[in-house]
Amino acid sequence: MADRRPRYAVLGLGNRLQGDEALGAMVVERLRAEPPDAGPGSLELIDGGTVGLGLLPYVAGLDGLVVVDAIEAGRAPGTRIDLDGRRLVRHGTAMGVHDLGARELLGALLVTGALPRRVRVVGAQPASLALGTDLSAAVAAALPGVCRAIRRRVGAWAAADAARAGGRRAA
Repeated sequence: MADRRPRYAVLGLGNRLQGDEALGAMVVERLRAEPPDAGPGSLELIDGGTVGLGLLPYVAGLDGLVVVDAIEAGRAPGTRIDLDGRRLVRHGTAMGVHDLGARELLGALLVTGALPRRVRVVGAQPASLALGTDLSAAVAAALPGVCRAIRRRVGAWAAADAARAGGRRAA
């Protein structure tokens, strides 16, 4: 059996016209300028907007998926949040994803047997979801840290997959 290249995606969710809800799209935009290192794997950066379940074909069966969204967790505005997406969808959590689109998307992937091998839901506590195209000061300040966390996460996944693939070839 031929080895295949690992596949990763960063999926930004949210409405660009609703304040901090634009976080996912803004992160994807920044990562396009300075993408994470996926090693020998492929990486897709997807601005999913508010498409919801229409995104299933783009994220099914990946080796790693990072969903980026404004996350309502009852924390101080701008607090960076990083959740295990597989655990979130299987067991729920006290912290809810602001827009249920992320949880619904992950649930549909689980039910269809296409949940990615690794899933993280990353974002920040929103300060404002009012109409407007600007992030709040708190979430704008969190944006670079969210991007760094995603770059580290994808890089770690790529390194682990490369090491595992190297071990298979050596065997």
